[in-house]
Amino acid sequence: MLNRTRVSSTLKRLRRCLGDALFPAKCIGCGQLFHHDAGALETAHTGGLTHAAGWIPGLALHFCPGCRGQWTAVASPLCSRCGLVFKSRQGEDHLCGRCLDRPGAFSRARAAGIYDQSLRMAIHALKFKGWVGLAGPLGGLLLDTFRRYWASGDIDVVAPVPLHRRRFHRRGFNQAHLLVRRWRLPGETVVVRDLLVRTRATAPQTGLDRRQRRTNLENAFSVSRPGQITGKRVLLVDDVLTTGATVNACATALIRDGAGRVDVLTLARAL
Repeated sequence: MLNRTRVSSTLKRLRRCLGDALFPAKCIGCGQLFHHDAGALETAHTGGLTHAAGWIPGLALHFCPGCRGQWTAVASPLCSRCGLVFKSRQGEDHLCGRCLDRPGAFSRARAAGIYDQSLRMAIHALKFKGWVGLAGPLGGLLLDTFRRYWASGDIDVVAPVPLHRRRFHRRGFNQAHLLVRRWRLPGETVVVRDLLVRTRATAPQTGLDRRQRRTNLENAFSVSRPGQITGKRVLLVDDVLTTGATVNACATALIRDGAGRVDVLTLARAL
């Protein structure tokens, strides 16, 4: 049995290598054709994150070696509430000016990386081009970030930020849900896909300033089943946090329904 397993594994590696030699991949970042190195192929198919090494194995199949390093992981010093990364790279975490002036409804927000370069391209490919195969490795990066900032048992419910039904039908999926649907969580922590609903369609947030974003999202979210999260610690998940208007509107709806605390986790944090 052991020998058969080894032979099968060897044949799979040979098929992958042969396929890559005959059909090179096109880099999402620069658009150039490239061949996968053996290490990228192996780690991509065996799983596991290389967050400390600066890349995610599953995405190595979609980015050439030159583009793989073109992303920046979030690191201190940052705002202890909203997760904004400070331009100065010296000092400790502390509240930013915006959070001092207007704290908002959620307790804290954290992200895996800065919203630029290869991470931004990967998110756009998933979100706007329908490359749903990217949801697996990006979701793995998000789970790795969750474990980095939240202790086991610190969250009761994980909830993706919802899309309005019209946008969902046009896109065919909610990228926030795709990121968390395969998470294996400890204890009694659960993912609830439809904890929140988007009650009205809103204009795209792109191009709006901070005040316009808040106004655009007023009363745009509600809980699907009132009373189900009383006293619960909720983690909102989305792809990108820009001004925080969307997650703050979601958190407001959850707090009104009795949530004990609302935190936020995103793949990327805009500067």
